[in-house]
Amino acid sequence: MKAYLRPTFSTFLVILFAMILVFLGLFAEVFESQTPEVDLAQIYANPVPVAELQHLKSLRITNKQGTFLLENTHLEGSAQGPWQMVEPQALKVKDDVIQKILDALNVIRVRNFHRLEPINITSFSLDNPTLTLNFTTTKDKAFEIKMGLINPIDNSAYLSLSSQNQIYQIDPIEITLESYDISQLVESRVLAVNSESLVSLEIYSSAGLEIKLLKKDDQWLDQNGLSLDGTKVKRYFDKLEELKSFSILSNLTGPQQEFMETAMATPIYTLKLISAQGVRSYFVSEIKNGIPGMNLARSNFYALSAEEKKSFVLLEKDQAKAFNQKSNDLK
Repeated sequence: MKAYLRPTFSTFLVILFAMILVFLGLFAEVFESQTPEVDLAQIYANPVPVAELQHLKSLRITNKQGTFLLENTHLEGSAQGPWQMVEPQALKVKDDVIQKILDALNVIRVRNFHRLEPINITSFSLDNPTLTLNFTTTKDKAFEIKMGLINPIDNSAYLSLSSQNQIYQIDPIEITLESYDISQLVESRVLAVNSESLVSLEIYSSAGLEIKLLKKDDQWLDQNGLSLDGTKVKRYFDKLEELKSFSILSNLTGPQQEFMETAMATPIYTLKLISAQGVRSYFVSEIKNGIPGMNLARSNFYALSAEEKKSFVLLEKDQAKAFNQKSNDLK
């Protein structure tokens, strides 16, 4: 009878297993944490922080056509600008370009996610992106957006953001920014002169300072501290904004680049625009006998470049009159 009641080894295992189950059940009951419900709408929401991109200082666009640096001249960084391209050319950005970019980013639709890891970065061409957008906000916050390859099978694209740790498979954005060239970004006008953001304007000739306009308490003064007519000053700024280029120099040969750099080293005018964003300088030189090896419609003209002197736009001779302004004419 005693042998019959003696528990077997298998009985011990069953009892031990039951005790473990009871212990795990109690542990789960005591330490259970509530798992939040997964919000699929939030997961697939647009990852681009478009709301933070409404007040911008600059935008650098890099695509297969090159790199384009755009600066905002608006006093408070409103995305409406006006915007000035400073690289590779000194030209005014078209009024609707930035808003089109932001509108396209605002309606991105996410299809899927992938880990941000080397194999995926390479597979989706994010190590050699077709488009890179570098935004800098007025709060000096930087955002980088990269676009990888477009999958022709399902017509999807791949996107990464500097502020995120994953890759997004998306519908292609509505504008083909990856192929935008300079003609799609800028006007033929040269300068974006935002009088509201300007603190001062200075023009120098080879003889020195020719004119200085200084804003003080919403009143414009000349270099002698004398008051100027605000309407005439505004009209003069509009005149500068009307300057148009008849040609843009690009893909210069070595000798042509050297010729232009030599010509720009002794400008007849230097324009300085001083605003809350900083100082931007432009140089104007006269070209009297054309550019070697280049067949242009005219041989005598003016060339304008930004301070980097990496690129040049050509102006008609009569447009140089805009830089020969006297303060007496603005009183």
